[in-house]
Amino acid sequence: MSLNGIDISHHQGEAGMTVSIFEKMSFDFAIMKATDGTRFVDAWCDKYYQSAKKRGKLLGVYHYANGTNAEKEVDYFLTHCKNYVGEALIALDWEKAYNQSFDNPNWAKQWLDIFYEKTGIRPLIYMSDSVTEAHNWSDVAKNYGLWIAQYPDDSIVHGYHSNPWRDGDGQGAFAITAIHQYTASGRISPWTGNLDLDIAYMSKEAWGKYAKGNGTYKPDSAGGAGSSGDNSTSGDNTSLDSLVGKEITVKVTGVK
Repeated sequence: MSLNGIDISHHQGEAGMTVSIFEKMSFDFAIMKATDGTRFVDAWCDKYYQSAKKRGKLLGVYHYANGTNAEKEVDYFLTHCKNYVGEALIALDWEKAYNQSFDNPNWAKQWLDIFYEKTGIRPLIYMSDSVTEAHNWSDVAKNYGLWIAQYPDDSIVHGYHSNPWRDGDGQGAFAITAIHQYTASGRISPWTGNLDLDIAYMSKEAWGKYAKGNGTYKPDSAGGAGSSGDNSTSGDNTSLDSLVGKEITVKVTGVK
């Protein structure tokens, strides 16, 4: 079983993807950028999030790592996104730009562990295929799932693909792929601009388990990205291994 979706941020909003356009687009899930380091809240996150929620879509939000103080970055995310936690799948976006700890997988593990300790939820980690092989991610892969980015080229992709291309050489220490972002040049009507298109190798029920974690997190007050703070700068303790074994039936090893 698989799900089709998109991941978006203020880049689409600033390019003209209004909520009225967004609400006409077809997808099973949408993952929105929420925060960046300890200095940026995405002003478009809650607009897209509430629109997708109203339509009954699966939800996700991500934090873009700056690699500064891991706990402060977790707390910044929770301050602005507390009402998403327990409802949306959470991901840590691990990219080189603006990330001073990019070559240090231990920082990513620290952020993920702190987030789990505070919420009982295990986020996914997003990275490109090359990054999975450039560093030793074995300590992260033990408990956290992979959202991988790998494209065959920069060609425009019209609509969703059920079997997107992979290079077939594995993904480092990660045994499976939970989500695959397979293009940054996707097109989903009526939006005519670029979109990241994704396939999630899981059921809706599995998505819900990723989102809820062990069910212990309770926000102490209302909060969604952009709803508080300064954004002027523009059930059981289920491990990943047991969840994957029961709910995610597609093991991705790559195809030519």
